Amino acid sequence: MEVIASDAAKAFISDNGGRAWVWIDPHVGWGQVSYLYLVGAVEPPGASRATKRMRSAKLAHRFTSYEADGFEVLCSFGKYGVPRELHLTLARVPKRHLKAFWNGAVFVGDDLRPAEDA
Repeated sequence: MEVIASDAAKAFISDNGGRAWVWIDPHVGWGQVSYLYLVGAVEPPGASRATKRMRSAKLAHRFTSYEADGFEVLCSFGKYGVPRELHLTLARVPKRHLKAFWNGAVFVGDDLRPAEDA
């Protein structure tokens, strides 16, 4: 897996301990899982007010460590394997936080068509 992080994301991770956590957050609609998003944070699930409110913070996670460009990324992708690319960016609203993207997409899975085919 290649970790592609923006300069702002790298600085944010470095300023907050040098570790990033990325995990899957399922969103349920009409009794079934509708979407699987990635969550990026500089703390493990449930460790802060921001991540404690997520349903995925209550689930068990098995994190695998990956070395990136000057920082460590701990990932929990469950049964979905590993993306070719994990993109990390820094969002600034409502306050600074990491955003994670699976092969450049907000949704998890390899069944998405590439942008040029859409």
